[in-house]
Formats: sequence, C-alpha cells, structure tokens
Amino acid sequence: MADVVVIGGGLSGLSAAWELERLGVTYTLIEVKPRLGGSIYTERVDSFVIDHGPFVLEKYGDWPFLAELGLQDALASIGRYRDGELVIFREGTQTLVDALASRLNAPRMHRMAVSSLGAIDDGRYGVCLENGVLLEARGLVVAIPARYADHMLYTIAPDAALLLSDYHYDPVVRVHLAFRQTDVPRELPIPTGGLFKFAESYALPERVPANHVLVRVGVRLDVDPAVATPEQALAAVRAGFHVEPRLARAHYWPEADPLTRYLPEHSDTMDAIEAALPPAVALVGSDYRARRLPDQVEQGRAAARQVVDAL
Repeated sequence: MADVVVIGGGLSGLSAAWELERLGVTYTLIEVKPRLGGSIYTERVDSFVIDHGPFVLEKYGDWPFLAELGLQDALASIGRYRDGELVIFREGTQTLVDALASRLNAPRMHRMAVSSLGAIDDGRYGVCLENGVLLEARGLVVAIPARYADHMLYTIAPDAALLLSDYHYDPVVRVHLAFRQTDVPRELPIPTGGLFKFAESYALPERVPANHVLVRVGVRLDVDPAVATPEQALAAVRAGFHVEPRLARAHYWPEADPLTRYLPEHSDTMDAIEAALPPAVALVGSDYRARRLPDQVEQGRAAARQVVDAL
C-alpha cells in the first residue's frame, strides 16, 4: 500500500508527486492518458517548436522551482507585461513536464482510469480502477478536471462533488499553420470573435525557422454546427489562406479552457469544496485555484504537504 495515490499526471499532479518524492513518502501516480502533462504538449517538427497548450506565460517575480529542476536557463523573455514580463520556454512548455517526470521514481500507471474512490476505514482510502483492481492509500491528491472529479469524489465527499457538478469549459481547438513570411499578410484573414477565439502569428527565433511564421488560431467547437471536430476546425482556418501551409496541426484538449474558475463566486465555492474534503484528500489543478503555471506547480506541492501532514 502506498502512502499516497496521486490521480492525474498533469502539471499539478506531477508537482505533487515531485514533492512527495522529495519528502520520501511512498506514492503511486495514475494517469488515464498515454503521456504526462495534461494540456501541456509540445511538438517539434521541421525546426518548428509548437506548443499546443500553454505557450506565452505571464511571469511575476521569481519561479524558484526552475532552479530546483535545473531549468534556470530554460525561459526566454519576449516582452514586458503589466508589472512582470511575458516568457516562453525556449524548447517548449513540455520542458517543465519532462523535468518533473525525470525526478519521479515511484510506480506510474498510464492508460488507467479511476472509476471511484471510497473510504475503507478511518485511515485508508480505496482507489478502484477501471480494470477492477483496488489500490489502497492513506491519502489522495486528486489533480484532474472538475468534470471528472465530481463523480469520483461523490462517495467520500458528496457535498464537494455537488459543488463541482456544474463546471463549464470553452471548447477550443488550437490550430497551427506554418508559412513562409512572404505568404502571410500583415493582417491575418481570421476575424476574431465568435468562432475564432484568438488569431495571432509569431516568428520567434526559438520557435520558428528563419523567414517563416507560425500562425496560431483558437477555434470554438460550439459556435458553428459545421465546425464540430479538430479536423473541421483546421479546415476552417486553412480556408482563410490562399497558399498551402508548410505544416498544419490541430490539437484539442477538452479541459484546456476552464470558464467556471472566472466566476466571481468561484473562490467562495472552492472554500466550501476544500472544507468538505477529508484532511488527507486534496483537490488541485487549473480548474480550481491555480490559474497560472507557477500556481499549478506550487499548489501541487502544497497539496502533497497537506496530505502528508494529515497522514
């Protein structure tokens, strides 16, 4: 029996596992997908570095975890923003995921879904897997989207589960097209608003070969009935250009764009959810309190410490 089971291998779950590793606490990490990182996914192709999830990041103050992970030189600043700066990971945001994963030595279970959680007794929890296997743990870090956490937590924290049951997302496909710079007009032929959430182009030397540009467009799947799949979203963007792109990609992560966390009452809702959870159970991730990337790291680590203190 592991001391802690971490459910979810996105950034918050990986950060929690990293902290448990640092504390010398036994744990098992479960991830339903074949890869780690959640919405963070970097693709490197033909000298292009494409982030299909978080890309340009707001940075305020120091991020001490970078030095701890040997990534003190991984960021590139691309401009000032408010009282901070805008930064990118030179080799893609997945650099952070890969660094975290390399620090983990405990068992990992990929392609495995958790069907339910339950309390075995006062000091143990049961984690029922989709294949019928039951894992036992003294504490749980639940680092998954709200749309899955609600039913998973229902048995051990029904009040918390109920508060999570009406969570909403913005279904956005991220489309990337690569062109020669001379083939792309200064004003992109993509009208933002409605179907297209955002449209931008960039030619950062860390990401794009010389004399080329990468066009990045967010396409909503709930606006036009004719655009209901990533493939259709890609076709809708390509239709605006009169030249074939050098490469074209479309990526959809259904929970990449949470909406409910921006509601004014969300902070109070989270207070109520956390109060309803048992002390040895923590709920973390970008759907909850961690809006920015460093918040996901720090709150994942804090969740691990909270659970360990309650064991």
